[in-house]
Parts: sequence; structure tokens; C-alpha cells
Amino acid sequence: MADDAAATAVAPATAGPGSRRGDRPELLVQISMVAVIVAVVAGAVVFSWFNRRLAIPDPTTWEPGRLVTATFDPPTNKVELFHNQGDGQFYVHMAQDPFLRQPERIQGGPSEQAYRLQRPLYGWVGWALTLGDAGRAAWVMVGLTVASVAALAAVVAALAARLGRSPMWGLAILGFPGIHVDLLRCGPEALGTALLGLALLALAPAWRVGPWGVDRHRLSSRRLVASLLCFALAGLTRESFLAVPVVLSAVWWWQTRARRSVSAGGWFRSWGWPLVSVVPFLVWVVVLRLALGAWSQGSGGGEELAGERMASVPFGGLVDALSAWRVGEALSLLLIVGPALLGVVRSRSLEWRSLIAVHVGLSATFGFVVWYTWVGFSRVLLPLSLVGLLANPLVLPVQPAVMVMGGLAVLVGLVWAPLGQVFAWAAW
Repeated sequence: MADDAAATAVAPATAGPGSRRGDRPELLVQISMVAVIVAVVAGAVVFSWFNRRLAIPDPTTWEPGRLVTATFDPPTNKVELFHNQGDGQFYVHMAQDPFLRQPERIQGGPSEQAYRLQRPLYGWVGWALTLGDAGRAAWVMVGLTVASVAALAAVVAALAARLGRSPMWGLAILGFPGIHVDLLRCGPEALGTALLGLALLALAPAWRVGPWGVDRHRLSSRRLVASLLCFALAGLTRESFLAVPVVLSAVWWWQTRARRSVSAGGWFRSWGWPLVSVVPFLVWVVVLRLALGAWSQGSGGGEELAGERMASVPFGGLVDALSAWRVGEALSLLLIVGPALLGVVRSRSLEWRSLIAVHVGLSATFGFVVWYTWVGFSRVLLPLSLVGLLANPLVLPVQPAVMVMGGLAVLVGLVWAPLGQVFAWAAW
């Protein structure tokens, strides 16, 4: 396999839309159009949640301490209810307290606080956008989520153009179930996946025409640093996203292991550099240990769910949750795994196949709580949705139809559930 990889002819990436300098303005217009369309749709999804009658708790009868954070305890308006339904309350807390001055506002003790605070980048960006005004944090985090989804669409559009396809493929992210989870729960996964896409885009000049492999010798130091920085920032949004640079490093080591003539620093430029992206996350974990006095050991679901976020046997959590599934869970899994499996069959790239295999292996460790609903597993597997889309690469006529129909099913279902079921049936 290594010999085949070494024998692959190295050439510039396939010419596509915007590959010539004269086409760049048109390409930028198309990418901008994709980002705007996705931003409008994302805003509509968020608006559909707020455009409902919601009961605001009475502060006089509210029992404090019932929520996992004191950020909005009690909630006094819709946006606070929006964040309290999921992990959004933790990211708002980080946007209000980026310097760890009030970690006790998170329930569960130091180990739970360390667990909740180990994904800091999303809150840090929110804090920067609030200009230090904690009262703005709730709405700023909602806007940041919509902007992150639009940014991911723009990155996918640019990647598609680099692969010689239409930038309009950026619209396909509307079919990613994890995108809708972020929009309805306020999460960092869209931002992290956009950073992963930017890291891959920075490697574009080193892409090969045949298998997707990367010729690291054609990668400038500036692009190497840019890719490394994006990988590191993605890891600070969610630690599982570091699987992408680690897998790439392992694949490149495998491809170069037979070479004997490697200079003293050659191993780093050849395959070692992606591993450096893990360092910022490790440093942050140590900072939390020093600040809070405990390592991360949170259950992520309260005491009643402790021990169920990790499966005792591979895919044990999935098997246990299947009996409780509805159409939404089955359709979401199809939209995630379907393109990924097609990518394994169609792609000759060891990189793409390895990334898909590792993410599938990662999903095997998910417990019942993660698999119980599409909200749990879709957001964690958002990088798999991206890799599955790019691995094909963007040429299957049925794939966009399935993804777009699935995305419409989720969007329409938010407005009127019966009509959403019709779209779900059509996608299935």
C-alpha cells in the first residue's frame, strides 16, 4: 500500500471553478452566495424555535439549583430557555466568565466543571464578540452559531471548487443533521468542523490528482502553519475533532515508513507536524487542573446518566437505543453514514478511508445516552458528514438529493411536523 502511494504521480490539483486567476472574482461571488443562502436558512431554523408559545417560569415559585448551571437560573425569557435546553448554557457561561473566576456556577463539583470547560474556544469567541458585556452573551452565542454554519458552507464551497466541482455544493451542509442540532441547541461543532475544513483547504496546493493524498514536499511553511493552527483551534472546540490531524499523521507515517533516507527534521515535515495540534488542548486541560484542582471526570449527563455515555461493548449503546428510535433518528444516521460508506467504496485515498474508519470506530464507543436521539450523535459525528461528502468526491447524483431532502425534512418538520414526515418519507 505504501509503494502504491509512493508511486502515485504528483501533479497540481484538478482545475476547477476558480482555478484560474481570472475566475477568482466569480468564484468568490459564488462562495458568498452559498454562505448567504445558508445563513438565511439557518436563521429561519432558529427563528422557528423562537416563533412558538413558551411558558416562562415564575421566579417566585422557581426552585434554584434545578439546572446544571446558574447561568440562567431561573430563565426569564425565550433566549434563556433556548440555552437551558442543552449545552448552550455552558457556552454562555464561558462567554461570561472566560477567565475561570466563577467555576462554581457549574453544578457537580470540580471534576464536572473541568469536563464542561474543556471545550473553551466557542465561549472565548462569544466573549470577544460581546466586548465584555455579559448581558449580550445569550444572543451573541445564537448569532455565532448561525455565522459558524454559514462559514462552514463557504469552506465546503471552496473545497468543492478545489476538487473541480461547483461551489454550490456548499449548500449540501443543510443536509447534515449535526448542523440542525447546533442551530436548535447552540453548539460549537459547526465552528469546529469549519476549522477542520479550513485546515484541509490550506493543504490544497499539495493535493494530488489521483487519490486524495498530500505531497508534503509541495506544502509551503506558511500553509503548514495555517493548517496546524486550524487543527489546533478545532480541537479546542471539541476534543474528538483532534482525531482528524492524528489520523492524517498516522497515515502519512505509514506511507513513509519504508524510506530510510530521512533527514533529522524530515519526519516532522513529512508526517509529524499534525500531532502538534494536540498540544494546545493538553495545555488547557492542565490549566483547568491547576485552576479547579481536579481532572475532567464529568458524566456529561448528570448522576442518573453516569456511565451510559460510553458503551461497554462496541455499538452496544446503538443496539440498546434502536428500540426507542423514530424516523428522525433513522434518517439522521442514514444521512451521516450513507455518504461515508459510499466514500469508502469510491475513494482510493488512504487518508479519506482512514478518517471514515476512525470516526465509525469512535461512534462504536457511544453509549445509550448519545444514541438515544439524533440530537446526541449527529453533532459529534459532524466531521464524518464533512468527510463523507468530500470523499466521494461530490459526484454522486443521488447523494445531494438525499441530503437536501433530509435537510428539508428537518426544516419543514420544525414548522409543521406532519409535512416534515412526508419529506422524511421521500428522502428515505
